Amino acid sequence: MSKRTFKTYIHKVLRYYFISVAALIILLCVLSWILGIYIDGIEGILTERGLRWVFSNSIENFRSVPLAEMILGFIALSVLRESGIQHSYPFHNSLKLKRAFQITAICCVVFISIITLLLFLPSAILLSAFGTIENSPFIKGLFGTIVLLCVIAGNVYGYTSGRFVTLDDFIRAHTNIFSSITSYFILLFLSSQLMGCLQYTEILAITGDNGIILHCFEFILYYIPLVFYLLLL
Repeated sequence: MSKRTFKTYIHKVLRYYFISVAALIILLCVLSWILGIYIDGIEGILTERGLRWVFSNSIENFRSVPLAEMILGFIALSVLRESGIQHSYPFHNSLKLKRAFQITAICCVVFISIITLLLFLPSAILLSAFGTIENSPFIKGLFGTIVLLCVIAGNVYGYTSGRFVTLDDFIRAHTNIFSSITSYFILLFLSSQLMGCLQYTEILAITGDNGIILHCFEFILYYIPLVFYLLLL
């Protein structure tokens, strides 16, 4: 399968995702309205109370999406991609690029060493109050630390390789990826409304669900499309 054919296939899958989420929202509205008439505990979306909830909570539903983590992750991917580090050593023979890779590797080792020292020095400020990894600042900030490491690597390599020269180059490197994934945030908004409606209607209570099905929906709606978008980059 060629790269172009593969991307065409991914785009088609994503279109079906949009259609499916929209269809499920409509289906849930109708189904909750009908079941709400006959089953106690089911809240109908199309009732007066349900419509008031929709208008009051559309933004609140969107806030439930881990947007901060996603945006930071995309920034890290963007700067790595724009720096060209993915095409670096050992796949080139340029002395300048080899040195850029070596300098970047040294910076990453220094950063990781600092984090390690903060974990194992006598003061161990990144450990919890009980001296453990569990519930420690290190674990709570692990994702941010990984993002920072990626941003440092991308910026150092981009600068030392000559790809980032001006301030505009640095800014553009951190934001270029967003033009390719704008539709993902639209899909996230629709998916968050579906998730919010599922919780409001309590329609999953019919199945005796204790939250597992809801978490499965969250994974399917939020993270599987994310994988498809990453495959398009």
